[in-house]
Amino acid sequence: MSKKKVILLSLLVIIAISTIYYFSNLKFYKINDYSIRGIDISRFQTIYDWDAVKKTNTFCIMKATQNDNYFDTTFKNNWEASHKVNLIRGAYHFFSPKFSAESQFENYKRNVKLVSNDLPPILDVEWMSVDMNEVKKWLILAENYYGVKPIIYSSYTFYLAFMKGKFDNYPLWLFVNGNLKMRPNFSKNECIILQYNQGGKVEGIKGDVDLDVFIGNEEQFKKLLIK
Repeated sequence: MSKKKVILLSLLVIIAISTIYYFSNLKFYKINDYSIRGIDISRFQTIYDWDAVKKTNTFCIMKATQNDNYFDTTFKNNWEASHKVNLIRGAYHFFSPKFSAESQFENYKRNVKLVSNDLPPILDVEWMSVDMNEVKKWLILAENYYGVKPIIYSSYTFYLAFMKGKFDNYPLWLFVNGNLKMRPNFSKNECIILQYNQGGKVEGIKGDVDLDVFIGNEEQFKKLLIK
């Protein structure tokens, strides 16, 4: 067998193994199986009618902080407005490289005051250059301060490639393109929130918005919230 054929065969084997691994952690689902719907937002969305948003959603997760001093300019208003219409609220920190876990958590703690019936603190991890040891430190700091285990957000592909096996027992919020009609299904930790659309439309919001579902029933959702 020629060298080119050997290389091609090796690549095909690698692709086949990677594909099997990718789909082995997914299972089919129907979006209508889940009644607890939500959105996630940042300064890129404009909410002009919170009552309309409430009609089709149970929860709203919003970007709060990034780095050691960045604060999303829409967070405060969104945090208060969503609470007024009785939407369950969640706040996430976008984790950045080159900043310590301690300084990034101080930024989040300074700006995010979680109360009863809010979602636990959420950490968004998406950059390959992030030090996963620092990520773990942030999660521990958040759990110690807020008294509840934080939720990790990422894309399914990123989590599978860089995080799986390093953060067992943390609840997950993962993105998988809804066109696949599949959701994550891990054995050691649970994907509890599925982000299935990053270009959705919701009445009351100007522009595209991310759409999410809670994978579980109402009783399980209530257990997730801060007591």
